[in-house]
Amino acid sequence: MNQSILFSDNEYYNHDLQQVEFHAQCQGRLIHCMISWEALNALEQPNTPPASANKEGALVLFEAARFDIEDLAEALINQQAFNDDGSIELNHC
Repeated sequence: MNQSILFSDNEYYNHDLQQVEFHAQCQGRLIHCMISWEALNALEQPNTPPASANKEGALVLFEAARFDIEDLAEALINQQAFNDDGSIELNHC
């Protein structure tokens, strides 16, 4: 684990976009990260059609896969795979 990238525990579910959003800090920079409901569901329940997205279910799945999600986000940050707005998307897990 790269100690220069820190993840907060303030994740939240964005109902409009159906994704869990969280933040990383790298070299003093706050990085907005997100994982779609589909990608989150695929991490935890591969080969199973996703259930309906909801806040409680999404946050439970996020917490169960937190370390994997943080590893994926860390890899994307190290690859500098940022969106135009400086965010990181984990939608193709």
